Amino acid sequence: MSILFRRRIKIIPGVRLNISKSGLSASVGVRGASVTLGGRGGTYANLGIPGTGIYTRKKIGGKESNPRLENNKQDNFYEDAQNIPDEVFVSAEPFEITSTGLQVLKDAVIEANNQRNLLSKDLKKIKKKIFFTKILKLISQISLIYFVGPIKKRIKENLKQLDIATKQIKEGIENSYVDLDLNLNEKAEKEYKKVINSFKKLTTSHFIWDITSATDVDMVRERTSAAYTYERRKSDLSLQELPGIKSSFEGCCFKNQNGADIYIYPGFLVMYNSETNFGIVELKEVEMLFNESNFIESEQQPNDSEVIKYVWEKTNKNGTRDKRYADNRELPLMRYGEITFYKKTGIFEKFMFSNYEYSEQFISDINFFIDSI
Repeated sequence: MSILFRRRIKIIPGVRLNISKSGLSASVGVRGASVTLGGRGGTYANLGIPGTGIYTRKKIGGKESNPRLENNKQDNFYEDAQNIPDEVFVSAEPFEITSTGLQVLKDAVIEANNQRNLLSKDLKKIKKKIFFTKILKLISQISLIYFVGPIKKRIKENLKQLDIATKQIKEGIENSYVDLDLNLNEKAEKEYKKVINSFKKLTTSHFIWDITSATDVDMVRERTSAAYTYERRKSDLSLQELPGIKSSFEGCCFKNQNGADIYIYPGFLVMYNSETNFGIVELKEVEMLFNESNFIESEQQPNDSEVIKYVWEKTNKNGTRDKRYADNRELPLMRYGEITFYKKTGIFEKFMFSNYEYSEQFISDINFFIDSI
């Protein structure tokens, strides 16, 4: 039996991102192979936070604001929507949104992931061959034919070749990553450390929710003081590397419950579904907004949130208790923080945090960092 290892291990080129006020350029492999992005457009993102009366109008494009969102002046939310959502917070398919200047980085990551997967399959085949070769060795020892010179020599040689192939494949897997060099100036690097510190605090929020949709409520029919319901799902944050990338910076990862996860790196943001379905956009192209959310909490009350006041679950038009309901409960109106990610051409995600201060600080730090580059 002979062993032939044919997989060609390709060296994955490193990617250097130069981040500056004039734009972001990505260079792969050879010097001079780079593309520089321009500045942001002049459109406006109009984001009303259903039920809170909070309205934000940010310049990112050319469209005017939505009067429906602008005129909503309600104080509270209620959860468990039963109707068709009036607003859904969902982004486009990640592969559709990559910024032109970051396509080279995306291509390098896909190539690294593909090579790593192929090598992993090869490693399984090699391990299987080692297993059967050792079984053959055992059988030949029991039958005493192992001690026949040529057979013993052949089995030893095969195991030696398999061991060499295993080491080569493992080394190839270890190197099947994009070595990302983020070129930040001293000031920007200092500001990004603040972003990391505030993100670490944000991860400690007692509750983190991904808001997937909002629905209008008929306040009279439902006997409630909440004008909107939210569909929300428990979520999580973590510092972790994007699959296929190795860098001195870890990504700030927001786990998305109805779409692609969000990874924030210095200079760019990744919408990540899988190793082949992801998009990379320049950080300056994405609006990251903070708003206060006053939310009627009917589930477990977080230990890191402020109670604004208590309201009745079922109310009269003037907000007083509806005495027709014997089991009518007083519920806390909580002060939560909301973070919205918005890009006109494909990103619309919203997260809610029980810790108002930490969520506000993170958005303040990340936007200050963006302004510094």
